[in-house]
Amino acid sequence: MNYLITGATGFVGPHLIKRLTTEGHTCKCLVRQGSEKKIPAIDGMTIISGDITKPDTLIGIAEDVDCLLHLATLGHMSNFTVTEAMFHEINVQGTIDIMSEALRAGVKRIVHCSSVAAMGICDEIPSTEKTECNPHHPYGRSKLQAETEVLKMVKENNLPASIIRFSMVYGPGDTRDILKLTRMAKKGLFPKVGKRPKLTPLIHVQDAIDGLLLACEKGASGEIYLITNKSSEPFDTIRKIIQEALGLKQRAVYVPEWAALTMASFIEKVFSLIGKTPPVSRKNIESTLADRVFSVEKATRELGFNPKVIPSAGLHETVKWYMDNKWI
Repeated sequence: MNYLITGATGFVGPHLIKRLTTEGHTCKCLVRQGSEKKIPAIDGMTIISGDITKPDTLIGIAEDVDCLLHLATLGHMSNFTVTEAMFHEINVQGTIDIMSEALRAGVKRIVHCSSVAAMGICDEIPSTEKTECNPHHPYGRSKLQAETEVLKMVKENNLPASIIRFSMVYGPGDTRDILKLTRMAKKGLFPKVGKRPKLTPLIHVQDAIDGLLLACEKGASGEIYLITNKSSEPFDTIRKIIQEALGLKQRAVYVPEWAALTMASFIEKVFSLIGKTPPVSRKNIESTLADRVFSVEKATRELGFNPKVIPSAGLHETVKWYMDNKWI
């Protein structure tokens, strides 16, 4: 098959390209001008210069494409330097632009990659695809709005798209949450906050790719699928696994929830005054303290999704990769 991939320079993109080309598929990778060197050369991959926020650069890129995998996104809930308007430009309008070009070219299958951030902190446990969404931050709001636009195009224009919502995706090469937590743990700055379980959903990058490709193969147009592990991990278990992988045995310092929230608010205010990005925000802590549990029953039933990498093995692999590549 011939795939068109956006977001190829992100974390998941290179893993996805390697999987597809190894299996004999070809990949057209949409990359903004100047970012070509971020992707290592791979046989079966073609780099196309373009920008999802500039529709004129997208004309013709989806010709002869069997499936569009739309991974491109801006930011993350920990990105404090991005405004709501910037999230909208890329995550919402950019999605509309690439979907419109795929529709014009007659692409037969499309998977739009979203995030459980679009759902926010849910009271329903486990949450499902039918759970009411209440995004907790601008990034999540933009992801939910992008989903709404895709579903509108499915209904009004017969766009052949399904949507997947990833939880935290981690693995070798991840520059986001797990790297930050690993660096904190190595410095002895990874406390135990509060006494609640703080159930945290996550998924190894290879299992995430399995879910993405299953959605491409079997996903129904207009349907949403949650792609995460079958159970969420207590946040303190994640901390202990990371410490174990680092060879550390120190006990974590206990911090009450109220103290963590107060300190996060203070840090956020101080860093904003000096014009720098704070290492943590109040919304970070609020999200961490909540129990976030998602059901993959629908993805299992309709797609055959079955994540294989258990967190203890996946996190050990990831931390070892950080050490081997001198990231920590």
